[in-house]
Amino acid sequence: MGAFMKRRYQLLLIIVIGIILTIIINSFHIISKTNITALGDGLSAGMTPYNVVGTSFNDYLKEKLDKENNLSNYNYEFSYVHQTIHELNEHIDENNYGKTTKTPIKQIIAKSDIVTIAIGIDELASISLVDKVTDEMIYTYLNEMNGLLSKIRDFYEKDIIVLGLYPANNLTKKDAIEINSNLKKICGKYNAYFLDIIALSLNEKYYLEKESYYMNYLAHKEIAKMIYNIYKN
Repeated sequence: MGAFMKRRYQLLLIIVIGIILTIIINSFHIISKTNITALGDGLSAGMTPYNVVGTSFNDYLKEKLDKENNLSNYNYEFSYVHQTIHELNEHIDENNYGKTTKTPIKQIIAKSDIVTIAIGIDELASISLVDKVTDEMIYTYLNEMNGLLSKIRDFYEKDIIVLGLYPANNLTKKDAIEINSNLKKICGKYNAYFLDIIALSLNEKYYLEKESYYMNYLAHKEIAKMIYNIYKN
């Protein structure tokens, strides 16, 4: 009888351990939902020609993951209109706090599964209105981007998706192609994904106003799909 009871207790213990392990595994799946961090300028923020922030590709990506019940957190505190690449680098260097969450930017990034970076279009498009975009300006931008990815990779190993630039104001298609060619190389250096959106930007249906380089919600939806496919594949 004693041996029989011992076997019963052993079997019961195995069952209890199995239940506990199942709960732990299921809890892990819940915890491991996707965290998104969006870094950038007006393109990242979803700026419109009417000086009003609209729905960005980051917002559409967030909505897509939310519908799949696969979203944990979405942070866009460091996406705002006319932010420069140098300013974004300073945020990393100084580990600045988000205005809403009061969390250091490095901590925000470190907890992310996807970091999107769309910066440079505001800066270079604005410069192009008052000055010629020179090789030196392009070099400075690319050098800052190299520094940004290098700093992020010092503490973050997951997905980084960098959006390329496109023709805007007097920033020409030739300028954008040259910049993107070098951006792609920099992304490869730091194991980041590069997303070229020049072809998208050349389609008139993706704009609300011909005078503005800010694209409409249709373009942002397309960009979100591209990023989603990169992340899933």
